[in-house]
Amino acid sequence: MSRKNTETLQEGLDAFFRRDRESWLALSDPAFESVPSLDWPEMEPIRGAEAAWDFYIETDEPWERTPYELVDLRDAGAERVVGQMRREMRGKASGATATYSYWVVATFRSGRVLRIEWFSERRDALEAVGLSE
Repeated sequence: MSRKNTETLQEGLDAFFRRDRESWLALSDPAFESVPSLDWPEMEPIRGAEAAWDFYIETDEPWERTPYELVDLRDAGAERVVGQMRREMRGKASGATATYSYWVVATFRSGRVLRIEWFSERRDALEAVGLSE
């Protein structure tokens, strides 16, 4: 697995947690695309790094800030990494708790994140990159 790609993905999550827009954008290809999972209410991909940043910030606003963790990362070839993104969450207003758990396929170009595809199920993420359980 490309260690640089996994480090870049983690650096992006860390920048998001700090709300460091400049650093996050520097790690993202300008043509960045975020493709939501099939269970997400908005089904259209978000195109452009700045649009994706704004979307991620907006959807995170109702939650207390807690870090994401990347687990079970795998090399998926062709400049891609697949893994699980987890986070324990608590609503700012309600105090309700939830576990955020999605699988991502991250595609890189020239050392920057070009595309993130989101999946609610591990098997679907692995299948998307031609891997099996």
